Amino acid sequence: MFIFNLKIDKKKLSKLVILITIILALVVTGFAIYKIFFGSTKSEPSYSAQSTQEIQAINYTNFLKDCHENIDSYVGKSFTLIGYVYRMPDFNDNQFVLSRTMIISEANSAVVVGILSECKDACNFADGDWVRVCGTIVKGNYKGEMPVLEIQDINKCNKPEDEYVYPPSGQWSI
Repeated sequence: MFIFNLKIDKKKLSKLVILITIILALVVTGFAIYKIFFGSTKSEPSYSAQSTQEIQAINYTNFLKDCHENIDSYVGKSFTLIGYVYRMPDFNDNQFVLSRTMIISEANSAVVVGILSECKDACNFADGDWVRVCGTIVKGNYKGEMPVLEIQDINKCNKPEDEYVYPPSGQWSI
């Protein structure tokens, strides 16, 4: 039989615990200081002029609403969207609405919503063609001041599985 007698010096143990606590506090403080001054911070995505924000079906109508209500905060920002070409009779040859069908009631009533878009190649796309566009928001005028998407890149694409969009913030009308 093996017997081991362990004698603990309480003064030395308490000094060791205090020393470990101080070292741990210094490591945590050093890491925090490093992250503050040198680390990257992740925040909400910003719509900077240098980056392109992709707008999905789930946030399409929130984007449209906010863009119309706060044009100045969107001017110069780049966005990528998918929608279909929709024209009004009084549009210029280079204009169309990049559209989606918004379901507005639980009875599946729908309306066309979108953003007025301008592009030199607009005549190459027929009404109803699904396109993926990348463009920059500018202030435009169509029966009043409104945001206009100046398209730099446009390509035909397939109709997405989530072709329908819903009112901003999920609100249903009756």
